Amino acid sequence: MNLSRLLVFAILLPSIFVVAVILVSFVPHQAELLTHQQEHVGIAIGMVAGIVPFAFFMLRIFRRIEAHIIQQNDDLSRRNIEMEALLELGRAVENSLDLDHILSASSKVVLMATGAEATEVWLIDDQRETLNLRHHQGEASDAFNTITEFRVGEGYPGIVAQTGEAIYAHDLPNDDRFLRKSVRDAGFNTFLALPLKRSGETTGVLSVAARGADALTSPDELMLLELMAERIATASENARLHQEVETLAILTERDRLAREMHDGLGQVLGYVNIKAQAVKELLKDGQSDEAILQMGQLEAAAQETYEDVREAILALRTNGRKRPLLDSLREYVDRFADFSGLRTELSLDGEPVQFNPAVEVQLLRIVQEALANARKHANARNVQVELSFRPGHCLLIVEDDGQGFDPDRPLRGPWPHLGLQSMQERAAAINAEFVLDTAPGAGTKIRVDIPG
Repeated sequence: MNLSRLLVFAILLPSIFVVAVILVSFVPHQAELLTHQQEHVGIAIGMVAGIVPFAFFMLRIFRRIEAHIIQQNDDLSRRNIEMEALLELGRAVENSLDLDHILSASSKVVLMATGAEATEVWLIDDQRETLNLRHHQGEASDAFNTITEFRVGEGYPGIVAQTGEAIYAHDLPNDDRFLRKSVRDAGFNTFLALPLKRSGETTGVLSVAARGADALTSPDELMLLELMAERIATASENARLHQEVETLAILTERDRLAREMHDGLGQVLGYVNIKAQAVKELLKDGQSDEAILQMGQLEAAAQETYEDVREAILALRTNGRKRPLLDSLREYVDRFADFSGLRTELSLDGEPVQFNPAVEVQLLRIVQEALANARKHANARNVQVELSFRPGHCLLIVEDDGQGFDPDRPLRGPWPHLGLQSMQERAAAINAEFVLDTAPGAGTKIRVDIPG
């Protein structure tokens, strides 16, 4: 019976009953067996006898409805908590590709949304021989950290890694498979270990623990933990792949920088060798003034090479760290300003977005090349680096107030200057548009428009 029908029934039936009793009271009697007062008392007793059971009957129905509504509200609240937990977990893994951050944020959500008092994440090593405790959060950390490595097949985490099946235990003191006595001594009775799977392959284990023997038994709670394990597995694998790509990009760039340094130093040494031979011959011929002039050129070449090497070492140090692009840019710009003597500033506009490692490395190197050109060729006093984030794209601008040059007439010097070509190639490698804006006496502006 729905609520509207029940309300009609609760109002209409007592009304009909009262009307019927009143009508009966007006029926004429053949014999005066009862006085009027007795009749009224009898009618009142009859009404009470009919209404009271009906009232109790309706009260039972309304209490059952109330209990049903309370249960529905509890279910709805639990669903809201579960949805909030999954959304929070999604935000945690979406906003970062750092594995430690993902595991920390995920563990907080697990503790928030379930009855667990401690949670762990174990990851299988590359040789698939052992599991290592990558993250613990919650109570009794010292007890859980007494063992931080299991062989595959050993202990709860090792068994789950080997079989790919979850373990649900609520009597730790009497389970020989659980090998951490300190956790038992800390009062924990419940331990759940769920596989972290990616493409059907187990990559780790999510463990949750509680002291109560009847904790973590709700089917909804177990389903939520399984969903969380799936999300954590996917996020952990994405973070691992991101780290591999980042490492590969850094190593590739370091190799490229090393080759550039080798080629550049080779050209410089060849130039120095030629100049040294010329000085030697000039001294033999007694042309000391010309020899001094040649030695001055050698000194200038040595100084420029020294600055180039310092700049390359700074670039290697900056590119070799797994840090966000903006942090690397700030560090490089600050250090460049210190050793170059140029007033160099970095400005940001818009909400920063995260690029993949290959793009970040190329952007950083374009900035480094542009600053190097400003130092060596522009005779600039000020350099401005600007990074603007807009919907669908990002704009990088490096502008100096130097002497500029004619882009149709390549720079010339004692050895080739390939910085401009290198920047163009790097921009093309990330599908970015490269624009050079310069003229003699008008400074130089480099614009790189990167699609978002």
